[in-house]
Amino acid sequence: MSARQGLRLFGLLLLPLLFGVLAVGGVLFLRQGGFAPYRIPRDSQRTVAVDPAILARGEYLAHVGNCAACHTTRGGVAFAGGRAFKTDAGTLYSTNLTPTRDRGIGDWSADEFAHAMRNGVSRDGVLYPVFPYAHFAGLADADLDALYAYLHSLPATASTIPANRLDFPANWRPILIGWRMLYYRPVASAPATPPTAPDERGRYLVDALGHCAMCHSARGPRGSLPAEGYLAGGSIPGVGWYAPPLDRRQLDRYSVAQLADYLRYGTSDQGSAYGPMAEVIYDGLRVLSADDAVAMAGYLKTIAEHAQPPAQPASTEAPPADTVVAVDGRAVYKRACADCHGADGEGKPGVYPPLRGAVAITAPDPLNAVRMVLYGGLPITSQGNPRPHSMPPFVQHLSSAEIAAVVNLLRHDWGGRPSDLRAADIEAMHGIEID
Repeated sequence: MSARQGLRLFGLLLLPLLFGVLAVGGVLFLRQGGFAPYRIPRDSQRTVAVDPAILARGEYLAHVGNCAACHTTRGGVAFAGGRAFKTDAGTLYSTNLTPTRDRGIGDWSADEFAHAMRNGVSRDGVLYPVFPYAHFAGLADADLDALYAYLHSLPATASTIPANRLDFPANWRPILIGWRMLYYRPVASAPATPPTAPDERGRYLVDALGHCAMCHSARGPRGSLPAEGYLAGGSIPGVGWYAPPLDRRQLDRYSVAQLADYLRYGTSDQGSAYGPMAEVIYDGLRVLSADDAVAMAGYLKTIAEHAQPPAQPASTEAPPADTVVAVDGRAVYKRACADCHGADGEGKPGVYPPLRGAVAITAPDPLNAVRMVLYGGLPITSQGNPRPHSMPPFVQHLSSAEIAAVVNLLRHDWGGRPSDLRAADIEAMHGIEID
């Protein structure tokens, strides 16, 4: 066989493979929405009616959607952007949402704003999925218009946003089209007006506006959020906290009314919010109307239980000797914890949260429990908790072996969780991100 014939044969063999790749790529491109997401309506002239009621509604939605928390630097101008988000591929900085024309959204039309919110594509290109456009795609037309009107009523702030610091190929925006082809599927349609029936309203607030799944879901490859991980709990990228599952089992000890109060006030008889959840409540959810809080709580308590590692029954016996460090966790608890949380972990209602059955104790991941013992925490000040009591840090008072022993004890006895933390595990957690 001549060289020319060999090349021809190779080409004939390669052609079906090439067509197959193109066919699969075409199907995946269509499944992420085809060309529609990339057609930005920059020439739209549609205007949004503005009156005090619409502005008030937009402000309410911006709070519940937690927009300011993500688009404001610590101590910076609200909505002016620049907050850093750490990912496995590097650091991203949030954008300016004020109506400055050159650095914000001042010259965006209402349709362009809605398109970016729902499709994750703006005049700057494809947006990184740290922005929850897959959730905002479900927002009603009327709510998007109210948000747009409110943001355009803010003072224009020409802030300077740092350039993203991302590794290749994540720093090349067109690669995001490939990511979308693999992991993003658009919402079929969004309502013209927001739902009002309690069950539908709760789902809408949790899944669309509140985008709870961004933190409380198990992530898949390359930061994706597969459907099977929906509200199943997971480590929050870049902040050193674990967001527990939100389902019937995890929330069983809350009544709907208790959970609704927790969402608004950051505290309940079952415990208080710390870390990112405290921020979400303080910056956003505390404005929830009573009806919306109940709708969210009611919906969350209908989420089917997620598969978790088998739990151990509560026991008064110490964990097996080969699963704990050589320190008496009960002695550590009696010395360092019992004065506030009670001899039996019952706590003091309205003052110190109970540990028996607490979320940090029953969660699949011990990260939050260890973090709280290491560095402590402070609940938010709210109408429901006007004089919060802080949890002091014990990193300077307990050894790593003592912290491992007491957390193992709590999770085994009062959380029904097997736990075999070692001193070395605690030492490794000393480097938890403090945000």
